[in-house]
Amino acid sequence: MCQIPFTTLLEQLLGCDSRNKTSRENSTLPTEGIKSASNHASSTWTKQFLNTRSANKTSPGCLSEIGVPVTKELGFHQLDIRGSPYGLLAAHPLAPLVSLHHFDYFESIFPNLTQIDSVEKLVSGYEVDPSRILQQSFCYDLNRNWSVSVSWGYTVQFYPFLVTAKKLETAVGTFQTWRSWDTGPFTFNTQPISSDMCERPVVFMLDRVESVGGGKTLTGYKRYNMGKEEKDCPRCNYTAVAVQFFNVSAPKFNPDLWNKAPRRQCCEIINGTDGADNVVHVQIRGCKRFESVSPH
Repeated sequence: MCQIPFTTLLEQLLGCDSRNKTSRENSTLPTEGIKSASNHASSTWTKQFLNTRSANKTSPGCLSEIGVPVTKELGFHQLDIRGSPYGLLAAHPLAPLVSLHHFDYFESIFPNLTQIDSVEKLVSGYEVDPSRILQQSFCYDLNRNWSVSVSWGYTVQFYPFLVTAKKLETAVGTFQTWRSWDTGPFTFNTQPISSDMCERPVVFMLDRVESVGGGKTLTGYKRYNMGKEEKDCPRCNYTAVAVQFFNVSAPKFNPDLWNKAPRRQCCEIINGTDGADNVVHVQIRGCKRFESVSPH
């Protein structure tokens, strides 16, 4: 349980690995102190948490015993959910993706693919630009009243009407709670799936990803629920119905940006406004100074 391996974990969490002299000296709790505290208390922890089934409860309990705070890593996903993880992954927090767990307990990440094939597809984007995978950007076209949410390397959500950035960044409840299979509560904000088909986005899933030189990438997204909106939403306009693909170009994400205050990157739709093309081209870029991610 919380014995020798946990000592190593504490060192890594606190940035005071004994192999790194600088981080050890800068840590408020020296390596020797961590080892001494954890080794001294390990036998007590083993007895205290003997009947605890979940490591999710054991590890925080052990940390509390020696008064060590842990900063929550937003990119670490235990994914203790049921149902489809789509809504969660399509609105990933503004943080680098660290890990995903419990694949056996929720639906496939990509519809119409096995879970293994889905993971391989997601990893294909990660291998091209690991720091950008699942990072969300918002695009608006005021001439056509379009709103677009890009979850890089995974999906594009297309709304043929204007949607606020706050709504776009809130996960849609395609998933349920782990034990009760309920719609909540969760430790993050969610929004229900609209009962009005006209208020739901048109979904596009990753089709291809490639490096195109010059430190840039190109990802393509193919319409998934093709033809469904036309039947269930008579208010959909022609240009929205005609869109079948999204091409997204982006510079490779500089991982050093994660050492600064995080900021969502901006994007823009670079097509013309005639609506004749069934492919929408989007460009992601760093935001300019004082630039808003949504129009005013």
